[in-house]
Amino acid sequence: MPAHLLSLTDGPSILIDKPILLFGRHEECDVQLNSKKVSRRHCCVAQVNDYLVIRDLGSTNGVRINGERVAEGKLIPGDELQIGNFKYQVCGDVLGRSKEQPVPDVFNPVLPPAGEQ
Repeated sequence: MPAHLLSLTDGPSILIDKPILLFGRHEECDVQLNSKKVSRRHCCVAQVNDYLVIRDLGSTNGVRINGERVAEGKLIPGDELQIGNFKYQVCGDVLGRSKEQPVPDVFNPVLPPAGEQ
């Protein structure tokens, strides 16, 4: 399943179906969020290699990933994204890999027991 943002509030759920999606109130935005807490050109989500990146475009109310305001950040499945007063959960196959193919855990490598190197 392609990556999507599942709405946790009253807004629409969003399918990430283009390399870059522009979010904001302006009619030329790919995703229009009609709220005074959303800037005309609020932020963009881009598919970079095998992951998603969100970048704040100088909005007044900012972008938050898991409650932390960021200027730019990497999105992974399960993250909560807030754009103005709209909240989303990042879902789907962000990495473009099936669930049968394990993703290596580069942050917790399997090391041999002490003394067996």
